[in-house]
Amino acid sequence: MQRDADMRDAAAWFAALQAGSADQLAFEQWREDPAHALAFARVTATWEGAAEQPAAFELPAHITRRRLVRGGMAGAIAVAAGSAFLATRAYAWDSASTEVGETRRLRLPDGSMAMLNTDTRLQWRFSAKQRELWLDRGEVALDLQPGATAHLVTRDSAATLDPGRFNARLRGAALELIVLRGSARSAQQGARPAGAYQQLSFATALPSAQPVSGEAVEAALAWQSGDVVFVDAPLADAVAEYNRYLLRPIVIDDPALATVRIGGRFVSSDPADFLRAVSTGLGVRVSTTADAVHLRK
Repeated sequence: MQRDADMRDAAAWFAALQAGSADQLAFEQWREDPAHALAFARVTATWEGAAEQPAAFELPAHITRRRLVRGGMAGAIAVAAGSAFLATRAYAWDSASTEVGETRRLRLPDGSMAMLNTDTRLQWRFSAKQRELWLDRGEVALDLQPGATAHLVTRDSAATLDPGRFNARLRGAALELIVLRGSARSAQQGARPAGAYQQLSFATALPSAQPVSGEAVEAALAWQSGDVVFVDAPLADAVAEYNRYLLRPIVIDDPALATVRIGGRFVSSDPADFLRAVSTGLGVRVSTTADAVHLRK
């Protein structure tokens, strides 16, 4: 498969870079392909994860990680888990993260801005020729300045971003990328690029670009103002969205309530108004325990 071939090439590049034998120009040219950038990012992330959880990798007994680093032996290491490969911490990325209920705004090395939503982790590595952004989890708003080619990568997706404004969110493993200004392209061949007020969805095998309404954009960006917006949403979806921001989750005990529709704009950090609206508008009983807020008829 092409993906496996890309991962093998990525591991080989890492081994060569580690050993100091890589042709840097050739490497940068190879990495300009978004699929290659994704494979290379996966190698880096795999190593970073392995560093935090050493048990996840089974190295031959005679090869220690220190020896791997000193000896440039990354290419000699086989990893059992499918397309997983090793890289070196010498290529560790910068990163920032938020806890549940937090947001954080930061300036990237080229002056671009990023804003992290609740429970989000973003990594980045910028050079004169490449800007690589890795979204581990959560949601991020990006305002990218003109500069080197920018790639946004997740575990299963890769997109090339032109200068502009974007909102990227992981729903499970699927990336949803809303373009507010500029354009974005998937690494998949045949995928249509997304322009302003279009969404690039990676939920299917072939990412698709679809227009998004002003109402949908307002709802998607409400978190940047500390709000959540629901437009005729099933209560189950509204609760799931709210729970992204809450340490004490809301639980629907009565399944019949899940499909009841609700709308409105609420403060994300405090569900009091939301619960009041549910109680008075839908006749739902609200009870609170130490661990959760329960909704039932």
